[in-house]
Amino acid sequence: MLQTSPALLARTPAALPRATVDTLPFVGTTTWVKAAMHCRFNIAPLFKAAGLDTAGPAPQIRTEALVGLMRDCVAAAAPTMHFPLVVGELFAFDRLPELDTFVATSPTLRHALPALDWVRLLVPTLHLHIEEDGAQTALIVEVSLPTDDELLKGYFVECVFATINRISRLALGDAAQADGVYLRHDPGAALAACERQFRVPVLVRQPRNALIFPTRLLDMPLPGAMPGLHEQAQSVIAQQLPASNSESLVGAIEHALMTTPALLGQGIERMAERFKLHPRTLQRRLRDEGQVFADIQSRCRFQLAVNALKAEATDIETLSERLGFADRHSFTRAFKRWTGLTPSEFRQREHGTAR
Repeated sequence: MLQTSPALLARTPAALPRATVDTLPFVGTTTWVKAAMHCRFNIAPLFKAAGLDTAGPAPQIRTEALVGLMRDCVAAAAPTMHFPLVVGELFAFDRLPELDTFVATSPTLRHALPALDWVRLLVPTLHLHIEEDGAQTALIVEVSLPTDDELLKGYFVECVFATINRISRLALGDAAQADGVYLRHDPGAALAACERQFRVPVLVRQPRNALIFPTRLLDMPLPGAMPGLHEQAQSVIAQQLPASNSESLVGAIEHALMTTPALLGQGIERMAERFKLHPRTLQRRLRDEGQVFADIQSRCRFQLAVNALKAEATDIETLSERLGFADRHSFTRAFKRWTGLTPSEFRQREHGTAR
């Protein structure tokens, strides 16, 4: 039987509203075409029926048409194929290939987590976030689409989990073994295909869509780490995203923490006061954006630490205090969890000398 931290399933979120976005970018056009070829059907008539013009540089699709397109593709696929899983296995962002580069060159999976925010900006109907609870972590996925059919919405969830599963296997190899998958919907006859794809038990009709995996995987050093290319990809992504993070509450908090590091050690209450919100209201609004304050705080601490350690004159004791850690040892433990290196080792690698 699948053993999962009760806390990860107890935090049942309120149901997401039906999509209020009329149209959205149709990302991964090439992926859908390739998936249709694998599933032995011609997708061109289905694109036409959905009103999708693939000739343009940035195809758009109505949310209702997207739901219908997925339904029709699932029905058209060969009996031995389950279209959502094939899409997930083949998925790549046509319009932003640097997103794949950013993930592939990350030092750890934790470094790749900002990609979850970027996906939400690219596909506003998808909500992805991470919740940690001791030895286990959950990747939570919800979709807001103009349908009450859990099965139709579930197809998109399966796509996301299949994509994450592929990326994790490429990055971690055999170490990428998850603990299990929870689905709000029941895939029916496709359940066996889901279990073969994810290689773990799949439980259906659950309170939330969650991929459960060992927390230690977040901080396992990745063999494909390339810091220079990773930062270059991040820079390109920041310029090409359809909307700036600074337009969201998450972006505003990140800006405040990055520009005023003294806030890092003052907790969510101080941040709520800064935005003239009750702490519970701030927490709720962050949940609506698929985030928790501790994760934002951790990301900002990491980025500020890396920036400072690249400056040769940085004193680690002073840096620990500036980032809001209780002491140097706490900072060292956190930094090693993020990168697999102590701050001194990281700086030595950057500059080639011990300090």
